[in-house]
Amino acid sequence: MSEQRIILESKSLDNHFQDLYSLVKNTVILSSLTGILWSIFATEILTEWVSLFTFEDNTGDLSIYAPFNWVEVKWSFSILMGVITAIPFISLMLYNFAKPGLYPNETSPVKSILIVNAIFLPLVIFGIWAWMVPEMVDVADELSKIDNVEAKYDIFEIVNLALGITWMTVISSILSTSLLLARIMDDSGGIYDWIRPRIILISFGLLVFTMPSVFEGLRIPISLLILYLCDLFSRLFPVWENRPHSTKMSLH
Repeated sequence: MSEQRIILESKSLDNHFQDLYSLVKNTVILSSLTGILWSIFATEILTEWVSLFTFEDNTGDLSIYAPFNWVEVKWSFSILMGVITAIPFISLMLYNFAKPGLYPNETSPVKSILIVNAIFLPLVIFGIWAWMVPEMVDVADELSKIDNVEAKYDIFEIVNLALGITWMTVISSILSTSLLLARIMDDSGGIYDWIRPRIILISFGLLVFTMPSVFEGLRIPISLLILYLCDLFSRLFPVWENRPHSTKMSLH
């Protein structure tokens, strides 16, 4: 087969930006729709979730001290779960967007990373809500007991804790995936070295400024730890270089 038939038809920069705009627009629309669906059942789901807490001797009690806080929690829960629900579809759209610009030996790794992320992340989130947070609350209840004192727990703060851990998990997943994809698609032009500090800086800002108040005082240490672990994980994969330029679509 001739080199002319191997090289795919190039697309203008405007067309690539249009494709990117469509990807972002579809992501926002899909996340919004799934978030609205979650909001319909959010109250029932959170009520059932509260029943997972098993305080010893029934001495613990859950309370809501500010009713408007519950409305905030409900919508925060719905929006975050809507984004997580949409992630498998977002991963598919992202792969379809990136596929025309991938080398043949990049296609399989990129596909594998996106598939693993789309399956693994929802499972981790389920584990956080179904097991991790209830266990944390039960352990905290046991450690903070005082004789002849009845403990009361603010359900708003407990849900905020779960939402905070969930959000940090989502950011960690996106950061790790972005760094891995940057390494896989790196070339002699140094794309990875250019994009890595920018991805890390954006992730740091998101973690610090969106972390719930229950993590007050620990925002920066937790954020730095997440960034370090994600970057360390991404470095387990090699940077691929010196690929044949005749097999990749021109982006000019």
